Amino acid sequence: MALQDSLQILKDSTQLASEVLDFIPPEQVDMSPSAPGWYLLGGTIILVFIIVMIRQYVHYLQNKYRRTAIQEINTVLKENPSLQEQVYKINIALKRVAITTFDRSIVAHLSGDEWINFLNEHTKQKLFKDKEADLLINGAYMKASESTNSTLSSLGQLSIKWIKNHV
Repeated sequence: MALQDSLQILKDSTQLASEVLDFIPPEQVDMSPSAPGWYLLGGTIILVFIIVMIRQYVHYLQNKYRRTAIQEINTVLKENPSLQEQVYKINIALKRVAITTFDRSIVAHLSGDEWINFLNEHTKQKLFKDKEADLLINGAYMKASESTNSTLSSLGQLSIKWIKNHV
């Protein structure tokens, strides 16, 4: 009897397995968008992405003069030539940036206090104050000392800040 029961269970399980194996899977669902609005939305997103990338690239190209001037100032500060040469090169870098940004007829003739006033007027905050302004104006005639070296470092950093933030 136990043998018949086990044979019956085996027969039932094979019949059940054959029924399960005859299962027909449903049709595959198409995952592509069915409405034209989705294509329009996808195209718009791609177009906006391309426009943003082009604008960033143009902005990058337009700011090359800033990157070049900052690199020049950093090089001058690292090379450590004479005080007069460092001040001269920093002043030249500032003048190039100003001429590139503003009209040559406005910037080219500026010197002394007019030059410092121009630099301070074209930034959000007054950067070139007493020591730095004096060094920028009279640096060609000063002797190097501890105080002028620290002021020179400050002048370099303020010049970089002006280049990054001039208006």
